[in-house]
Amino acid sequence: MLILRMGSVLDNGFDQIFLMSNAGNRIVSDVLDTFTYREGIINGFFSYTTAIGLFKSIIGMVLIFGTNKLAKIAGESGIF
Repeated sequence: MLILRMGSVLDNGFDQIFLMSNAGNRIVSDVLDTFTYREGIINGFFSYTTAIGLFKSIIGMVLIFGTNKLAKIAGESGIF
């Protein structure tokens, strides 16, 4: 389970943060997902937000492969 959960370490509760943020606290409550939404949907920078999504996917994949390698070094069976 740890190996699979490492892929989603950059994900967070977008809906909770989005619904509870307002103009007063947006500076401190902005996370990667709400930034992507604001820049992509509201401002129309689709290529920029696509690059952010690709970055999140690559980091997640690297974390999965790294955790799998560490599990095999520790003597456990990995997922592949």
